Amino acid sequence: MSLEKVIEKYKNGEISVEENISNVLNKIKENELNAYITINEEAIEDAKKLDEKLKENKPLGKLFGIAVAIKDNISTKNLKTTCASKMLEDFKPVFDATVIENLKKEDAIIIGKTNMDEFAMGGSSETSYFGAVKNPLDKTLVPGGSSSGSAATVSNGDVLIALGSDTGGSVREPASYCNVVGYYPTYSLVSRRGVVSMANSLDQVGVVAKNVDDVVDVIDVISSPDEKDMTSIKEKYDFSKENYDFSGKKIAIFKDLKQFGTEDSVIEDFNKAIEIVKNKGAIVEEIESEYIKYANMVYNIVMSSEVSSNMSRFDGIRYGFHPTDYKDAEDLFLKTRSRGFGEEVQRRIATGTMYLSASDGQKIYKQGLKVRTLLKREINEILKKYDFIFTPTTTDLPYKLGEKIDNPLSSYDSGIFNVIVNLSSTCAISVPIRKGLSGSLQIIGASFDDKNLLNAARAFEGGRDEN
Repeated sequence: MSLEKVIEKYKNGEISVEENISNVLNKIKENELNAYITINEEAIEDAKKLDEKLKENKPLGKLFGIAVAIKDNISTKNLKTTCASKMLEDFKPVFDATVIENLKKEDAIIIGKTNMDEFAMGGSSETSYFGAVKNPLDKTLVPGGSSSGSAATVSNGDVLIALGSDTGGSVREPASYCNVVGYYPTYSLVSRRGVVSMANSLDQVGVVAKNVDDVVDVIDVISSPDEKDMTSIKEKYDFSKENYDFSGKKIAIFKDLKQFGTEDSVIEDFNKAIEIVKNKGAIVEEIESEYIKYANMVYNIVMSSEVSSNMSRFDGIRYGFHPTDYKDAEDLFLKTRSRGFGEEVQRRIATGTMYLSASDGQKIYKQGLKVRTLLKREINEILKKYDFIFTPTTTDLPYKLGEKIDNPLSSYDSGIFNVIVNLSSTCAISVPIRKGLSGSLQIIGASFDDKNLLNAARAFEGGRDEN
């Protein structure tokens, strides 16, 4: 079922918006995935208003009556936004993020707020204050993270669309683990106003869906200029759907995927994807990289440093968790952060603070920025010579819940091909290669080449389904 078909059913009177939204809410409440932190109980009232709008023959929005799940670090007015943290356990924003405003303008219905790794720090959902999300393909496995609930609820068929945030693969990794589509737009195509920042130079709102067509329909709505976000685009971007022909297109793939720790089963699936585009006439060439081997280290440095800066706002005074047994301001600050933040968040704050330390002239942080520049330059040069870079989305398949809980660095292990996208400010999409637990294909495109990227992904889906 696609977004277009659901809207067509509304128009034809096959089902009312109220009936559909009621079905969605029941399915969410009945499953055992722990994919949601907050369910929007006002969704039924919103649905009734849309049914009236349809009866009165008023113009309908592009996402009329579509239930959209929202990652719980995206601000929703009067609906809790917790970031899956004790720090914001009962926090209700007084305004909608720009992406939420854009969805509502086009008659989408916010169905609820999805579970996630605390403050988006983690890759399995196991850092959430509200407990881990289960992978709908196998409930003993992690769903990936940090947009865990968003990927799980789409994979489970609760909703067709969910929004997440992606700082180093946080939309694409869970999409791959849950066998759905995950898209990371070029930085600035989507306003970040109202999205709780983790690492400002890397964060971007992304889309999770069952198919690429639906991704295009949603990104066309949520992407917009925003005068309240200094990093956003100045003019509306063209996401129109067009037929994409792989004939003669040049695709770069990295030589020897095993050097990046890629599992054999993932490589096997990736090779199937390559055969699909070769059969469509693409020219696939192996390339080598000088700087990708440093990507995870550079990401750790840049991300942790920006986390340290961003998280300083949570001080126990203005909003959020507030201990009562403090002696003075310093004690208040210490108890707020030690009790309000989980272990992983505390670890990243401490690591970033160390990288930013003036005692050594911020040597590690500055070196990280230099290598990031070199990596970005390398990726951009590759994309001048090739139409796209193809990689596996992750280097592994989902693992057992609890298996890596004692290894705090494990969340970086599988995402080396993800973080190069965020670090280089390019765009990427993860598309399943086959059904079930399997590897996914990540297509990486140049900055602002999102239209071609999405249309190429649509063409890949078509070729995959033909096989």
